[in-house]
Order: sequence, then structure tokens, then C-alpha cells
Amino acid sequence: MNPVISPGDRVSVEKMIKGYSRGYYKATVLSWTRRGNIKVKFDGTLIVKVVQADRVKKVANGSSLQPDDPSK
Repeated sequence: MNPVISPGDRVSVEKMIKGYSRGYYKATVLSWTRRGNIKVKFDGTLIVKVVQADRVKKVANGSSLQPDDPSK
């Protein structure tokens, strides 16, 4: 697995409330911002949020979620 976080990758995002860790949620990376933050879409919802990159852990490559090409 490539350690670089790219659009389409599955990630786990640490939920922070008033500076304290309050759990994790799963999301899909949409893009990087110019300031080095990551725009993610939460699983099962239409919510899109920009989070700090140090709060994100990569779970899977985006390409691993795509079905294999049946023509091969």
C-alpha cells in the first residue's frame, strides 16, 4: 500500500472536541487544500469536511476499492 494519501483513498479521521480525542470516523479523501489540509466525505452521509492532515490515517488505497478489470 502506498503511504501517500491521495484522492479516493479510504481513511480514518480522529474526531477532536475541545482538544480531546473523542473517537474516529471513516471517510473518503476528496482532495488536498492549498494549506495542506484534507477534504473528506463521511461514510453514509453527504457531509464534506476539511480536516487537518495529522488527524488522518490511511486505511486503504482508492484503487483497492475498485473491482478488478474483468477483461484481464
